[in-house]
Amino acid sequence: MLSKRMVIVANGDLEDLAFYEAIIKPDDYIVCVNGGTGHALAMGLKPDLVIGDLDSLSAADQEEVSRINPELIVHPSEKDKSDLELALDHCVKMEPIEIIIIGALGGTRFEHAFINVLLLYTPLRKRIAARILSENQEVMLVRDEVTIQGNAGDYLSLYALTNRVDGIVTEGLKYPLNNDSLYFASTLGLSNEFIATQAKVSLQSGLLLLIKSSAEKGATDFSWPGH
Repeated sequence: MLSKRMVIVANGDLEDLAFYEAIIKPDDYIVCVNGGTGHALAMGLKPDLVIGDLDSLSAADQEEVSRINPELIVHPSEKDKSDLELALDHCVKMEPIEIIIIGALGGTRFEHAFINVLLLYTPLRKRIAARILSENQEVMLVRDEVTIQGNAGDYLSLYALTNRVDGIVTEGLKYPLNNDSLYFASTLGLSNEFIATQAKVSLQSGLLLLIKSSAEKGATDFSWPGH
């Protein structure tokens, strides 16, 4: 087991690099997915691993990668999995204590952001805490319980990714659920609000998608059982 948190830097939009620099800890294991290497280098990060077909690295980035000499895992450009899925598969095998993904939302290709969210199921199956972070959103999948730090006025949306999610109990939200159910494609869980500095969500069965939207920029923390 890797006794570190992994940060996966994907090739999506990162507007405020200082925001992401503040998230990353000195001992984080940095995994760069293809063109995400450019984001990491721009933040002054030293990649531990670069993975993908490397088709979107600039000549300057390739030169810098050669100088740093991280582990390289090169895949062909024509393949059955996206570079991010390949990166997650590799990271899960290393059994880190947590996986943070940045650069996986935004941009003009909604289909990429959509499947990137669903890819969170890869670490979830192995009970590895994982989330996608952007400058004002945090995204995760839950099948048992989680505590989310936030601020009053932040939004937390809960969506069923299975036909139904049963036994949902929430604390710290304006519209509480008490052993209630949510159903696939229902908007009942849309835009609930924090009324405290943390919210708790637990469920008995099913798979829940949580999306926290901050009223102000600034990442907060999810806390999983055992973490």
